[in-house]
Amino acid sequence: MKRDLKVFVSVSICSLAVFTMFSGCESSSSSTELPTTGFLSSYAGLKPISKTSYRYINPKYDLGNYTKFIIDPVEVIFSRQTKGEVKSWDDIEKLKAYMPRALVDSLEPRYTVVMTRPGPGVGRIRVALTDVERSAPFKLGSISMEVELLDSQTSEQIAALIESQKKGVPFYGYDPWSGAKAVMDDMAKRFYNRLEEAHGY
Repeated sequence: MKRDLKVFVSVSICSLAVFTMFSGCESSSSSTELPTTGFLSSYAGLKPISKTSYRYINPKYDLGNYTKFIIDPVEVIFSRQTKGEVKSWDDIEKLKAYMPRALVDSLEPRYTVVMTRPGPGVGRIRVALTDVERSAPFKLGSISMEVELLDSQTSEQIAALIESQKKGVPFYGYDPWSGAKAVMDDMAKRFYNRLEEAHGY
């Protein structure tokens, strides 16, 4: 009986960790129609948690079982509602390259980032940027993303998130994409923190 209770508590804590990772601030406000681009493997379970965030957590999976991660190349898929201000391919490539670096910097050395080797305990992270707005001295930069974590062997969705965030920027020496990059850094840090909680560290 004690062993069963221990297992139940462990799974519950890990499920809560994934739940928190893929969340922003809770809100009782009703949300507008779910903005989709077709990037996620499934949108079926996504539920609104605020006016700018939707998420899904698969109760079948335990984040604590995952120690290695494949990071797919980031895609840019501007939605119909986009206010994207990216004007050049150079900007696009820089933004696409930033998110994987943020994830690697957060995950390693505790966790391993592998190239393309599916296996037990290996998760697959997929990210699409769907909207970006520049930062300015008196304007918050923002970014919208669709993100999912898949089991690398079954390709089943473990968790999914559609989210828009804004971040501030220093008045001097600012990068016009610093707000968007700050959001990506925040996402990577949240993921790492939830992994730590799920593994009991």
